[in-house]
Amino acid sequence: MASYQVVGFIENIKYLPNRGGCLVFVSEFKKGYKKPDGSVVDDKYLSWKCIFKQGLVKYINEHFNQGMLIEIKGEIMPYAIEKEHLVDGYSVIGQTINVASYPRASVKQEQRMIKDSQMHANETPDLDGFNAPDF
Repeated sequence: MASYQVVGFIENIKYLPNRGGCLVFVSEFKKGYKKPDGSVVDDKYLSWKCIFKQGLVKYINEHFNQGMLIEIKGEIMPYAIEKEHLVDGYSVIGQTINVASYPRASVKQEQRMIKDSQMHANETPDLDGFNAPDF
């Protein structure tokens, strides 16, 4: 089976009480680009419908809401099922779902600033000067 991974935002969560699972609708952003011939391909959002089995429904209900940035890993099947019949499409069966973190371009700079500020923290405080009257 083919593995599947997506990082995107939760659009909706639909619980399926008669089947015991849930559907998580995820939107993934795909950045546009410029082709070598000069034409521009626009940005677009890809929508995915991920099926989770009954064992993860309680976990999803307690920890995830609409609009959260998440990462889903699972398996993808080359067919879809509608009303007990196989049809063209795909089926994504989710195995794990985690809260994703926003990537930052300035992480190394922030770590350097923290390290530099900690280098000057080895001084002893002047309690007598702090407790002395100002005037």
